[in-house]
Amino acid sequence: MGAMLQILGGIIGIVSLVCFVLVIIKIFQSGDTTMGIICLVTLLLCGLGGLITFVMGWVKRDQYGTHQIMPIWTGAVVLSFLVNGAAFALLN
Repeated sequence: MGAMLQILGGIIGIVSLVCFVLVIIKIFQSGDTTMGIICLVTLLLCGLGGLITFVMGWVKRDQYGTHQIMPIWTGAVVLSFLVNGAAFALLN
């Protein structure tokens, strides 16, 4: 059961990654190149780029047009915490 939850957690992680990439694309398409670069550089340097992208996707959802992406990404993050926590509990 724990292994199945790990696989499900991996699939949810892929959904989250796809949402991240879509939001980054929307940021660049909206002309906010500086924010897009900040998100990518901070992701590579210290890992905070995903959090920055997530917050900016919600804060500027009108400007970036992320109305459909952000609820999916939020759901994926919440499900990821729940599923991976359950998998950890079952495997330990």
